[in-house]
Amino acid sequence: MDRNSVTGLAIIAVIMMVWLQFMSPEKKPLLPEKGAKTEQVARQVPQDPAVSVPVVDNFGVFASSSAGKEQLLRVDNDLFRATLSSKGATLKSLVLKKHLDGDRQTFDLVSNGKNGALSLLFLTREGKKIDTRDLYFSTIALDTLHTISGKESYALRFHLDVAPQQAIDITYHFTGDSYKVDYDVKLTGFASELAGNEYQLQWDGGVPFSEKNREDEAQSALASAFLGGSLVKLDASKENQSYREEQSGEAQWVAVRNKYFVASLIPHGRSAGIYLDGKRKAGNNFENYLVALKMGVPSTNAVVDDRFSLYLGPLDYNIVKAQKVGLEKIMDFGWDWLTRPFAEYIILPVFSWMNGFVSNYGLIIIIFAFLIKLVTYPLSMASTKSMKKMSALQPMLKELQEKYKDNPAKLQSELGRIYKEAGVNPIGGCLPVVLQMPLLFAMFYVFRSSIQLRQHGFLWAKDLSVPDSIFDFGFAIPMYGSHIAVFPILMAVTVYLQQKITPTTQSNEQMKVMMYMFPAMMLLFFNNMPAGLGLYYLMFNIFSVAQQFYINKTTTAADMPNVTLSQPSSGSPRKQKKGGAKK
Repeated sequence: MDRNSVTGLAIIAVIMMVWLQFMSPEKKPLLPEKGAKTEQVARQVPQDPAVSVPVVDNFGVFASSSAGKEQLLRVDNDLFRATLSSKGATLKSLVLKKHLDGDRQTFDLVSNGKNGALSLLFLTREGKKIDTRDLYFSTIALDTLHTISGKESYALRFHLDVAPQQAIDITYHFTGDSYKVDYDVKLTGFASELAGNEYQLQWDGGVPFSEKNREDEAQSALASAFLGGSLVKLDASKENQSYREEQSGEAQWVAVRNKYFVASLIPHGRSAGIYLDGKRKAGNNFENYLVALKMGVPSTNAVVDDRFSLYLGPLDYNIVKAQKVGLEKIMDFGWDWLTRPFAEYIILPVFSWMNGFVSNYGLIIIIFAFLIKLVTYPLSMASTKSMKKMSALQPMLKELQEKYKDNPAKLQSELGRIYKEAGVNPIGGCLPVVLQMPLLFAMFYVFRSSIQLRQHGFLWAKDLSVPDSIFDFGFAIPMYGSHIAVFPILMAVTVYLQQKITPTTQSNEQMKVMMYMFPAMMLLFFNNMPAGLGLYYLMFNIFSVAQQFYINKTTTAADMPNVTLSQPSSGSPRKQKKGGAKK
């Protein structure tokens, strides 16, 4: 590996470290606002529990609906078991069947199990804050547990009589084989009765932790919305600080997510805007989010009938993309202009295609590494041969540098001529590595956030989405981590071996140091990366070493450059040729 190659690889390593500093989403702290907004008023709660306020003063015309008996109803389909409550017509639990938490136990996507996650929120003209989770609905459900499967469907309806000619109807539509739940809202007699002529449909409570490494999972937690073709993100990363984002306009969806799961609200019609709110308590990694869709209530409409969809489930790219509202944009694949196309149009489609006939993702990664090496083989072959030629030219180049050490212009001219005659590119050795960097970054994002690798093992790695740790120290070593992972060690060995058998143009001490430094840097960098990424680069390096052995064995003297040290001093080549013709 020549000096230019080493420089290029060192720059790439620096880019990796700098890039990691820019991985986290932009943090938007709450700024002082000049005017109170409807949603802010709606979220204010009395701070003094000793003060007793009459119920009628709290709820106005809804006072008669603020007392009753709660009834729990359960819907069981192929993918989850949902628990709904007549108090608020809300969702109190949603336990996934095909996905377990980090301890391989079932877990609930609803963190606010006491009050429920879903509700309507609005202000009446009299200034009463109404959260439908405080109201008791009626239902005509005949059974408390209803099971559906496949293409079967089931509708669960809740009704609330408010006053003569005033009512709220909420209907859930479940399908046996889908994470999507249709959610219908019908408001009767509320024209001109709501402040701002709007209400909110909200999800309250974020998405609870599902992984063992909660600090890592918290880095992926956020609230988001897709509004006007742009992605809005809210990351409540700092303790005891409020975060808020409110925008008007037509939204395609609002959602909260953790590392692998998402809860989203998708309007079928036109929305009036979005509201995102988040906070994180001191000493707790959990980020508590509220997301809401703002919906208009025209003063001329006696009945408002809005339809929504809820997607409550895994961040599986193919499933969320099938919702056809751009929900896949909540998945972080890096730069939209560089790494995201590699993830969406190369890595994920190839993985999905191979998964059709190979069930083990470890084998899929190995096959994928081989395919990438096969595609880049012509470029790698040309690059390696260029480096061998550069290595063969070194004695001549050193002599040239000594001869023209006092004439830099002549030296550059002669170097250019020799490179041209030899057919080599001084930076050709770095080109394949540079071209593969977007793919490396894209694979980092995919392997780090794709649920396909989650809890899928290979060899000693129990989970390809986390480091393949075989021993935990119980404490963290700076830059290295708190564990020993095997794939990064094997990968560092293959990096060293590849450098050892690759032609080099330098033999000084700097190159000898780099022979050990670069594998060490790769070991430190990959020790805390997902095992799938370490496996990919281990196999890619093994294929590269095999390729290098083949090139070294098949390269002959005829492949080496045949150039002269300097041009003859007796005139130009054209004059010499002309003189020879006369003779």
